[in-house]
Amino acid sequence: MRITNAQITATMHNSMNGNSAQLGKIMQQLATNKRLLLPSDDPIASVRVMRVQREEASLEQYRKNIDNVSGSLSTQEANLTSMSDAMLNVRDRLLWAANGSNTSEDLAAIAGELENLEKTLFSAINVRDEEGRYLFSGTLSDTPAATYDTATETYSVTGNDKHRQAAVANGVLLAENVTAHSVFGAGLDMLNELHGLVATLKDPLLDASDPAVRAQIETTINQLDTTHNQLLATVTELGGRQNTLTLLSDSNDEVSLVNKKIEGELSNLDYAGATIDLNNYQLALQATQKTYLKINQLSLFSLL
Repeated sequence: MRITNAQITATMHNSMNGNSAQLGKIMQQLATNKRLLLPSDDPIASVRVMRVQREEASLEQYRKNIDNVSGSLSTQEANLTSMSDAMLNVRDRLLWAANGSNTSEDLAAIAGELENLEKTLFSAINVRDEEGRYLFSGTLSDTPAATYDTATETYSVTGNDKHRQAAVANGVLLAENVTAHSVFGAGLDMLNELHGLVATLKDPLLDASDPAVRAQIETTINQLDTTHNQLLATVTELGGRQNTLTLLSDSNDEVSLVNKKIEGELSNLDYAGATIDLNNYQLALQATQKTYLKINQLSLFSLL
């Protein structure tokens, strides 16, 4: 079979082009530390890498959600703690008012302090976050959590008792808020009892020795204690949610570490093997080039 110069040239060019392409690919792999430059390099590994990357994207969103929920819960806990302190101050003054030695002037002075604390608690229930949303209004975050009706002189809850849910792990939703309904009750009985007592104690005709006054004070104390216990239970429950978030965050981090290990094993380059391949292709290319040059120098005249 006769081999023409054109066939030899084509064969040599194909060989050099193939070696050059492989050299370029290996050099790019070394520069990026990536074994998989194209899905076609390893289709099965590429599919697994994409699955891992999708899961990692979900984990990143879970991290953001956990941070947001944790921050929101911390803000709510701080506000509830402030309310608890205000309630304890109310209780101290109620116990002082229950002292039988108080004069009507003493009770009027106590009423002034209780009125300020009443306003403080009402404002705390309607506290907003940095975005202007009411913290304790449930899902009606644009609506105040509580209102005061001047006609009936009563407080009532105007938000709802629903919770905003956030995805914090695969298949796990966590409530990111507490509601005035769950903490104070739909009727805000504690504030209404306190409001009525303040009006009684401010009456200039009040008889400080009247047993009805003491009974009203005791009723207010009992309602205050009930509400305060509900509030403390809510704070405890918020702490439980924070613990859950910590556990889920740690779990997500562990999954992320496993994903990065798997992705690395699938896509990262074996430097030692790539270096050997690089040297081999360089030698092959050099050998092909030398062979091509020698063949091109051959002619019938060199054999005469």
